[in-house]
Amino acid sequence: MFLTLPPATAIAQTVPTLDQIQRNFAREWLTSAIVIAIALIVWRLLEAAIERSFARRFVSRFIPRLATFKSLSKSLSSAVVFYLLAVELLHVWSVNVSPALWSATIVTAGIAFGAQAVVRDVLTGVFFLFEDTYDVGDGVELMTSNGVVSGIVDSVGLRLTRIIDERGRATSIPNGSIVFITNTTRMPTRISMEVVVPLSDDVSRLRRRIAEIAGAAALQSDIAPDGVAVRVEQVTVDNATFRIEFQASRAAALFAEAAVRERVVAGLQEDGLLPGIKSANPSAAPS
Repeated sequence: MFLTLPPATAIAQTVPTLDQIQRNFAREWLTSAIVIAIALIVWRLLEAAIERSFARRFVSRFIPRLATFKSLSKSLSSAVVFYLLAVELLHVWSVNVSPALWSATIVTAGIAFGAQAVVRDVLTGVFFLFEDTYDVGDGVELMTSNGVVSGIVDSVGLRLTRIIDERGRATSIPNGSIVFITNTTRMPTRISMEVVVPLSDDVSRLRRRIAEIAGAAALQSDIAPDGVAVRVEQVTVDNATFRIEFQASRAAALFAEAAVRERVVAGLQEDGLLPGIKSANPSAAPS
């Protein structure tokens, strides 16, 4: 039995010449440069689009979740662009990516099995990304597996949430360990304070005057005066106790309460209803 060898011309056709190798090499480098340039242009356009979108006031006001995850959006867009760039470059240089993809899948499965806590944190962070639970700057109380952490949200990531407490300490909490969330910023809180004045006039007139003073004080503190309510809490032989109630955001509740209380007391002193500055109108002075 004899072996049949291919003709010499066929062997010559299957072996590329040096000129063909050089042309193929130059074509692959040129194609790679074009692909890289296109990827960089697309990346810069995406970066500019994200910056412009988050710079718009209506986006920051009506879609706060997007504003909260500005850096995350830029990171995800960059990762997608560079992943597609790597795959396209491998295709240009005729590299078979199937074994690499299978190997990456096996390695990823092994890492996921060995790092279940990290996977749980990331999955929880993804849900936080799409759910309107809390944003950067919100006051929260987080019940974790190790206790309760309260403070202001400094940053929200896929794996960690960073909280700044009232003492200025930064605490990073894995998202997977958060059990319950209490947002203390979203809804306004109702502030209540009591004012005791001498019973020097009719209770109804005193209540109306205190309501006027409290409304003006609330307006000066950037609080809607229509939401201020004044009612008689207790009346004795010499004094009358009035309760002033109004709503303010939880973030500014302490400041609003102190400012309104100070202005109410100052107004009552000006009217002569509390000891202090004498009233300019003698008829308004207590008898």
